[in-house]
Amino acid sequence: MKLIVDVRTREEYVKNHIKGAINIPLYDIEFYTDFLKDKEILLYCDSEKRFKAAAEKLRDKGINAKVLSSEELKNYEWERKSIICAVNYVEVKPGLEELFEQAAKELCSKTIRMEGFLGSKILKISGMSCIGSGLPEDCTEIEFKPTKYILMTFWESKEAHEKSHKHPIFVEAFKEMPQYLAKMPYEEFYEIIK
Repeated sequence: MKLIVDVRTREEYVKNHIKGAINIPLYDIEFYTDFLKDKEILLYCDSEKRFKAAAEKLRDKGINAKVLSSEELKNYEWERKSIICAVNYVEVKPGLEELFEQAAKELCSKTIRMEGFLGSKILKISGMSCIGSGLPEDCTEIEFKPTKYILMTFWESKEAHEKSHKHPIFVEAFKEMPQYLAKMPYEEFYEIIK
């Protein structure tokens, strides 16, 4: 059985992929080795580094995978879909983090069936890298108060996103959220590059 595997991120895959290909991001490929065994695997991405790394990881598990060259990629039919990311930066009052997380997860689960919705992620600050900030000390144990979150939702378009905010589910959620917040969030749109 031949299987074409796109090893880019889920969001890159949604934007543009070979018709019929499945998406297993490079950093998840080790979790799929049982599934990939005994199949003819064709790997691709837009960077040789990722598909070569994926092929190496699979080889280490005894799975042979061929990589599709840029020339071979031209022979396939491609599917495209627009995708944007709406990002909310949130600060939550101390002691209300669990309640906020539960409310945010519930909102994301209610959004699943909304037209144009493509998924979500909730990120919670877990520390700071002093090295990444150019500081000489160790900042990994710094505690942040209020706790910061990033809520990311993925949509087919800005229009679909804006329409969702008029839906009764969102209207009710936005009435509830301020009780948890140290300051009101702001929302930005991002185009997904990689």
